[in-house]
Amino acid sequence: MRAKRETRLPITERPLPNSPAWLHENSYLIEAGLRSFKTETTYRSGLRLFADWLQHFGHVGYSIDEEWPLNPDRLSTAVVLTYRNWLLANRSRSTGTTYTSAVIGYLHFLDGQDMLPDEIQLGKLQRQLTRRQVDRNQAETVIDFDIIRQDVPHIVTYYESLTLPAENDRYNRRLSLLRDRAVVHMLYSTAARISEIVSLNRVNVDHGRAEYAAITGKGNKPRTIHIRDYARKSLQDYLRERNDSNPALFVAHSRNAKSARISITSVHNVVKKGVKALGLHSSLSAHDFRHFRATQLLREGMPLEVVQEFLGHADISTTRNIYAPVLGVHIVSEWLDNVDVSPQEAAVSAEKNEEA
Repeated sequence: MRAKRETRLPITERPLPNSPAWLHENSYLIEAGLRSFKTETTYRSGLRLFADWLQHFGHVGYSIDEEWPLNPDRLSTAVVLTYRNWLLANRSRSTGTTYTSAVIGYLHFLDGQDMLPDEIQLGKLQRQLTRRQVDRNQAETVIDFDIIRQDVPHIVTYYESLTLPAENDRYNRRLSLLRDRAVVHMLYSTAARISEIVSLNRVNVDHGRAEYAAITGKGNKPRTIHIRDYARKSLQDYLRERNDSNPALFVAHSRNAKSARISITSVHNVVKKGVKALGLHSSLSAHDFRHFRATQLLREGMPLEVVQEFLGHADISTTRNIYAPVLGVHIVSEWLDNVDVSPQEAAVSAEKNEEA
């Protein structure tokens, strides 16, 4: 039997608004794939309590007069941690853990959509929250995320393996596939944010010939993305067959799209199509290309400050906080492979020392 629907907010006891507490909340819950009415209801309650708490106490400028859904752009790492501490002091530990998971999951969703507030540092949250991370209703650590992301290259090879439709294809499926190949190659090559990819124009990449491109990144900061040879080839293959006049690098090719610039959602759908076709972990998204490349390059020995530049992080602590757990495991494993001694070997060595 379903629980009785709440009609008032838990702290202020205002009438429950008809809209979600947060912008894009419904999309987050769908993408999270909770697959459980009870879990979805609990996550909604957690996000609702978070909004009510912020408005009641006036944290980071939220006012009780603001209508829902609230914009998350004022959220900060500090206020999320303060909320977690308030939960642990005012709710049961299990409720506090679950409600914190709902908020962290929502922030990860915003990160994947390039909408994460500037004052949120996911790496710092991951380090300070002692609870395990929640990924699509499964408890997983940062290391578990890294294991899942090892399948990212398969998404690229999947699109490479698909047979191109004939050139006279009336539905533009050929152009769409060439575009999708170029999109995943660019995500992999540049480790750019999805918003940075979709905002590119043909001239930015010298019509597919440029080895790097100057862009305006997060916070309106200029930076450079690097376009490797495999990405340049896929861009050239795609642009060679374009006959529209749209300056955008990537456009829609459906019959009614009128060559409009593709959206962030379109890029996510390209990746999700490959994930589904290959039967990969359902949590994989376009944003995971960025994380995969960072950890891959760190494993190969690229200095942290170079990875910081590659990703366009303003502060090296951001890079360190996000990827330190994975890098730490790799470094320790590498040392153990070289210097570890089995119990049997240690016993033999001890005996030799005693004899000596």
